[in-house]
Amino acid sequence: MSLLWKAIATVTLFSAVLSLIVFQGVFESAPVDIGSQHYAEVSTFRHILPVWVRMPFNTIVNIGYIIVGAYWCAMTTLASETKLLGDFDVYMFYLFNVMSGFYGGVQLLRILTQKHEFAVLDQWCTLPFFAMVLIWSLNLTYGWKPLRSVGLILLSLASYVFVLWSPIGFEIALAIHIVGAITGAVVCYRKYPNEDSQFYFVMAMLSCAGFVGLKVFDLELPKYANIFKYISGHFLSKIADILQIHFVDGYFQSLIIERIIISRRNKTVKTE
Repeated sequence: MSLLWKAIATVTLFSAVLSLIVFQGVFESAPVDIGSQHYAEVSTFRHILPVWVRMPFNTIVNIGYIIVGAYWCAMTTLASETKLLGDFDVYMFYLFNVMSGFYGGVQLLRILTQKHEFAVLDQWCTLPFFAMVLIWSLNLTYGWKPLRSVGLILLSLASYVFVLWSPIGFEIALAIHIVGAITGAVVCYRKYPNEDSQFYFVMAMLSCAGFVGLKVFDLELPKYANIFKYISGHFLSKIADILQIHFVDGYFQSLIIERIIISRRNKTVKTE
């Protein structure tokens, strides 16, 4: 359980630092979408919900991040108690999924408040998620290197300054992060290849495409079907994002299982 609290403390510390920087106005000029005009969802429950819940589906979906994060934290705890995972594996699972819970909270605040600061935090917190995939992959492939991991996460956070140099700075930073995450995942797979990992990799890629594409075309989809005024592209993109987190967890779980199998096989060969 101490590793869980360590992960919570780590994410809390980084979140507090990012929040302090944002609310000091460092990224005040960052271009972000603020206001309901940037979302396709039309509320069908405006007469029974509080006035501050303008987009109920886009609001409630953020709880999914907390649910999937809690689920994988629980699974990690069970695996830890049965000694299936080492301390490094346990910590990485906890860290990634505690981030998921915090991320859901940030996005919830963005939807409810439509404040510039929470929109910036939403964007900024997206980048470390993809950086974590690269870091996790490198550590599984080449061994745990704290300095490399800290350096990559700091580089990831620093890349958000692109938003101050270009109107599409966030998109540029996000694209770099996605390429880095995919590259790391492929490198790790080559060391621990297995069919389960192939499935999770493909599903994570499809979820990532849905996360990006559905959000980009949120305002265009209602032109083709009225259903997208209620079950909007933005809402569906969040579903895809939550699934992406789930499949990434499954991907690393399958890689770790394959690593254990290979290790046991090698020990058997040596003893024969």
